[in-house]
Formats: sequence, structure tokens, C-alpha cells
Amino acid sequence: MGVTNLDTNFQLSPFGDFLGIEQVSSDDTKSLCRMSLSSSHFNAGGRVHGGVLSSLADTTAGLVVRVYRPEHSVSATTDLSIAFIRSPLESHVSAKATLLHAGKRLCRVEVVIVDGDTTDFDDARLVARATATFIIN
Repeated sequence: MGVTNLDTNFQLSPFGDFLGIEQVSSDDTKSLCRMSLSSSHFNAGGRVHGGVLSSLADTTAGLVVRVYRPEHSVSATTDLSIAFIRSPLESHVSAKATLLHAGKRLCRVEVVIVDGDTTDFDDARLVARATATFIIN
């Protein structure tokens, strides 16, 4: 499947908006998002809740899949696996999703989440790493 949706500035889902996830950029191989952290994102232990980071990974991965799916189709996450490496120390986290495979019905994406508001993922402090599979209908 080739690139079918060249409009790469997508409106996030209401849930993504609720969490404060912002799209930085998207193209046919990757998408970048960032998120400003607030006290509502923390768990009882004072750390960022794992569900918040999982939602950031899922949202960022979903954006790159949207470039590949046909214009009037929908995609849904069928699998999301995340490894939490360490807690963020900064007031922001950034995520980069890279498309690993795009087939007719399934897309596989890798996501890296780092500390801080950055687009330089090579030198950033790793927070989490995820992989996701999406089905296209």
C-alpha cells in the first residue's frame, strides 16, 4: 500500500486533546508528538501514569498509520506493547513513531518516548519504547 492521504496535519482524537497531546509533524514514515505534563497525569506515587505514556504512544503511532490508510477507511489498534524504561524528569515528553511495515490490512509501528520537548531523539533520555499493530478497514 502506498501513501494515500497526503494531508498529514490531522486533528487528534478528543481523548488525545483531553490529555494535551500535540502533533508536531507527520510524514509517510514517521510522526512526532509532544505532551506537556501536569499533576493530572501523575499516579498516586507522584510519577507519570503508565496509561498516559501508553496513550501518547498509541496516538503518535496512529498518526503515521493515517497517512497510509485509504481515505475513507478507518484504522484501529489491535496490539500495543510498551516497556517503561524510566520516569520522565522534565515537564514535557516527546514521542516519535516510525512505520516498520505497511500492508493491505495491517501496519506495524515502533514508538520511542523521551524526556523533554525535543525533536532530537538520538541524544534524549529514553522514557519508554512501544510497538503497535493497527488493522485497516
